[in-house]
Amino acid sequence: MNLVSHRPALVAAGVLALLAGLVAHLPARLALAWFAPPGISAWGTSGTVWNGQVSELAVQGRSLGALRWEARPARFLALRPTWDIELRRPDGYVRGRVGASLSGRSQYFDDLEASLELGTLPPAIVPIGVTGQLRLSAQKLYLVNGWPREVAGRAAVSELQLPGVIMPLGPFSFHFPEQTPPVGTITSTGGPLAVDGRIELPELGRWLFSADLGPGENPPRELVDGLVFVGEDLGDGRRRLVLSSDP
Repeated sequence: MNLVSHRPALVAAGVLALLAGLVAHLPARLALAWFAPPGISAWGTSGTVWNGQVSELAVQGRSLGALRWEARPARFLALRPTWDIELRRPDGYVRGRVGASLSGRSQYFDDLEASLELGTLPPAIVPIGVTGQLRLSAQKLYLVNGWPREVAGRAAVSELQLPGVIMPLGPFSFHFPEQTPPVGTITSTGGPLAVDGRIELPELGRWLFSADLGPGENPPRELVDGLVFVGEDLGDGRRRLVLSSDP
């Protein structure tokens, strides 16, 4: 073997191993203090960036729960820092793999599972006044500049309460097959409101929602009367609703 010709590769491998070792021993408390985005706070921090936990993680002053993480060394050597995470809270959990690009512009999630009450999450994640039980199973979620670039998975929401709506809605099922840009479907699986819709995320900051709505199972009179003022009339009590980010 010609050691001279392989020297650059050996040096690069040595540098990567040194950096990985430094990161592995960086206390989690210091990492959070230096790199945590504004609005994120943590208490009871222990361990390192490689393997650690916080007893309480909060976003904008609202608690998300207790968080544990463990790094995947091979991903660090490939310059794709990745951790197995588990978030526990009284009403549910989140677990999966999360990683980020070195620039910090993109984040990716694999094998993400969650069961949560929507109303307990911070306003930065769920708007104020929205409540309901969420169950999520996502094989892939890839964000660029905070916007979904790739989504593959399913979710279900039940007992959905929206501001200004006098009754809980659902259950609803969401399905995003793996495609780019993301396009998903939303369908009702019972409840007073029948929904058959589509969600499109064509590019950064742009979205389109379209759905056929109608009376579902045992709809109250208030819902049937209220549908008259929603969207386009399709006949037989059904309406077409189209919403988008465009003006």
